[in-house]
Amino acid sequence: MNLDKKSLPAYLRRKKIVRKNEPVYSIDSVGDGLKNVMYRVQTAEQRLIVKQAHSRVQIKERWWIDRKRLFQEKSCVEILSQILPPSIISEVLLEDRTNFILVSTAPPKDAVLWEHELSTGRIDLQIASQCGELLATVHNQTANMRDLRTTFMETRAFEQLRIEPLYERVARAHPDLKKAIDQQSRQLLKTKRALVLGDLRPRNVWLIKGQVYLVDFAACHFGSPPFDLAFYASDLCLKAILNSPQKAAYLEGINVFWTSYFRIAEYARRQDEEKNAVRDFGCLLLSTIDGRLPSGPEDEETQDLTRRIAQSLFFTELEKIEDITEFINRTLIDG
Repeated sequence: MNLDKKSLPAYLRRKKIVRKNEPVYSIDSVGDGLKNVMYRVQTAEQRLIVKQAHSRVQIKERWWIDRKRLFQEKSCVEILSQILPPSIISEVLLEDRTNFILVSTAPPKDAVLWEHELSTGRIDLQIASQCGELLATVHNQTANMRDLRTTFMETRAFEQLRIEPLYERVARAHPDLKKAIDQQSRQLLKTKRALVLGDLRPRNVWLIKGQVYLVDFAACHFGSPPFDLAFYASDLCLKAILNSPQKAAYLEGINVFWTSYFRIAEYARRQDEEKNAVRDFGCLLLSTIDGRLPSGPEDEETQDLTRRIAQSLFFTELEKIEDITEFINRTLIDG
């Protein structure tokens, strides 16, 4: 079955998520609909998120994605609920393996999306610090756990959502970087060190009275921790490129997140991961221009500037994140 607004109330009642006589006040579409159909449901007693996974990305080009990623996301939420405070993540109420549907609790009514806050110029560095500390906690608590390695051994969704569209596409677009990019993608798939969230960025972080609430773990797997740092950093860096007047504040958001993470990260070989994170940062930033679903600037001049910044991250000898973001800031100023 394919869920829609008309069939959703009956489905939730049939699954006993919503009581027979419980009024459903509203059903709103959430997200862009490319990889999932998602609805936020408000009843007299509950706020729910209903997600049904697509088998292909909803674009003209054929791009197949494994619908079972939803079940791995559910497992990720269950693990995170044991590691993080209960107020930080949703609770899964239903896993429908026949129809590839997850029903979970939604963020509270007064929650605001961090992406929206950033877009309106409210750049709270305390939120960046919280995200860095929470991510380090996840990596610390799950590092080298054999049972989790078995539970999250499947990387198909990560390959379909991240490796192929972001790394392999960029490698084909930049033959001179292909060797370096291929090395990074092999490293990401080879390394089995901790639970990787795979999609930590402001559009998946809600704020509840100054506290973060995390959503969306479809690309989670047991793998290489630097990916999570790089994914966050590339998103903030792109915001700096697209919002020149506030570029320094966005770049400081990278610094605070990064330093907060490494201040408490304590898993083995964590210091070696920082260089890998910078190279992944470069590849992911480059993918905003030359990946499968570009999200970067549209004008050629800014695209070229973004490419130059991204390419420099593959070969930089700078080690401290503050020096790297300062280099990015100077490049944006000088053009």
